[in-house]
This record gives sequence, C-alpha cells and structure tokens, in this order.
Amino acid sequence: MPKISVIVPVYKAEKFLATCIESILNQTYGNLEIILVDDGSPDSCGKICEKYALSDSRVKVVHQKNAGVAAARNVGLDLAEGDYVTFVDSDDYIQPQMYEKMIRCAEHNHCDLVMCDCIKVYSDGRKTIYSHNIRGGLYEEKQLHQEYYPHLLITRSIEYPATISNCVCMVKNMRQRMPRYEIGIRFSEDWFWGCQLMLRIHSFYYMKGQAYYMYNCSNQSSVTHTFTSDKWDDYKALYARFQEEFGRSEIYDFRDQLDKVLLFFIYNAIGDIFCSSVLTIGEKKRMVNKILYEDSVRNMFKQLKIGKLCVPKKQKLLTFCYSHPVLLSLISFYFEKRYRV
Repeated sequence: MPKISVIVPVYKAEKFLATCIESILNQTYGNLEIILVDDGSPDSCGKICEKYALSDSRVKVVHQKNAGVAAARNVGLDLAEGDYVTFVDSDDYIQPQMYEKMIRCAEHNHCDLVMCDCIKVYSDGRKTIYSHNIRGGLYEEKQLHQEYYPHLLITRSIEYPATISNCVCMVKNMRQRMPRYEIGIRFSEDWFWGCQLMLRIHSFYYMKGQAYYMYNCSNQSSVTHTFTSDKWDDYKALYARFQEEFGRSEIYDFRDQLDKVLLFFIYNAIGDIFCSSVLTIGEKKRMVNKILYEDSVRNMFKQLKIGKLCVPKKQKLLTFCYSHPVLLSLISFYFEKRYRV
C-alpha cells in the first residue's frame, strides 16, 4: 500500500489548525505521513502540533524560525518519505475520502500526478466548487505536449494555470528531482512550483468535478488578502525565475506565455495599488508609472498583440492604456470609477 506524505506549513492558524489536522487524520486512506512544519508561529500552533504528534504516530512535527511558507514546504519535501507527496494549508481542511480517491486514480492510471477540484468555503457559509477550464481525464506524454503545454504557464485568458492549486495535487515523490519552492518570494510561489512540476512529469490525471479540498476563503489575515507596497519587487524576481526556467526550454516554446505571465503580474500589481486604502492618489500614480516604465514591461508591450488577447474588451482597452503610460490619467479614472477609490 503506497504511503502519502502530507505536508502542512503552519503559521498563525490556531483558529483553524485542529480542524485541518483532524481532517487529514480521519482520511479513509490510512497509510499517511503527516509533516507539520511550525514556521515560528507566535500563537499556540506549535503546542497544537505537538498534541497531535503525541496522539498519532503518523504525525511528525518540525519547529523552525519564521522563514515563510516556501521554506516550510521545502522542509516538508526534504523530510517526505512517502511514495506520493501532497500539501494542505493549515487554515483549510479536506474531505474524508480525498486521498483514497486520489491514490486509487493514480495507481489505476499509472500516472505521476493526480489533481482534483476544490470547494471554496466563505465566512457566510456559502460553498462553491472551483474547477479549471481544461478537460478532465488522463494526459499521457503526447497529450501533455499537445493539450497542456499551450497553457502550462498561464491560460489564454490571462489567468492562473491549473496547478496554481498545489494542495489539490498529489504527485509521485521524485526525491531529489522534486522542484523546490523559491525562498523569499511571498506571492505566487505555488504558481512557479506547479509549472516546474508539470514540466518534469510524464502523465497527469485531472479528476474534474470531484472536489475534495475545502479552501477557506474567510481568513483575511492570509498573505493573499494583504496589501504590500513592494509586491511588484517580488513579481519581478519571480518573473526572472520564470524566464530562467522556461525561456530557453528545448521541450516547448513558452515565449508567448512568458509575456502573458508578466502581463498578469502587471494587472495584479496595478490593481492592488489602485484599490489600496492606505495610498494617496498621487502615490498610486507614481507607483504605477514606475512599473509601466520598467524595461522588461516596455519590451513586453512592444511584442504583445493586444487585439488578440482572450480578455474582455474593457480589459483590452485597459491593457492598451498600460502600453502607453502617458495615458496614466485614464487608467486612474478607470479604477476610480470602478472601485470608487
């Protein structure tokens, strides 16, 4: 019976942690190794982890100084002894049959990576299934090249690719060949890791419509919901890593996708700036102007065919304005009208 290593990075999640851990311990598939990495959490998370380690021998606990989620996940990957590896975030939880269904799928189809869907859970009790816009089923190596690689880095509609959701993926443990997370990158580090992973596997099965992972959308203290003024610096560093990893690929030409990755970063960074409640309009314009005059940004817009982008007309118009920074006042007006900033 294959063993699954479940890696849980833990930080400031004392409100949710017990539910998370118990959902893993109560899986209908029992051959698990649960690695809890306490990333220097200042609350009671460390004690909660130790309590579960004492009550169940499958639980291993690592305590470290705070180094970020990427470093915590890497510690888990270094320790993972299972045949398969997966992740759960410490403020989320999973359905009891998740790993039984996924391991059965992986073994039956002899595939390297299995991915299911997730359910978004909101603070008002609403739950919605989140599914990716790709076909379900098995992708062998030929199908990966023909069907998946065209949107491995980013979709045609300038959205995250399927493997942004690392926690709904279960992959064969490649040990030393397993990609590691980028230390120091605070945003979208899971995006880059998932893309690296897809380039190293030979088969993939998407359990489309089968949602077993419960994603908690109510934790507003998470990094996803926090504005930081230097986010663009992180995006630039991550884009450089995308270029290094995929810019000279001999397997597939990712150059067009790389341009769209940078465009996605621009959309997010500028959107965050104009939606910020802590910046003056003058500060917002200066920050946006700095982004739009970056050399990498100017070069990207020179070769980007805006008219052929698979985005709504308003977004095409906004993208055109981004490509002409002299139109910054129009960009500002757009956000003021849409978000009343």
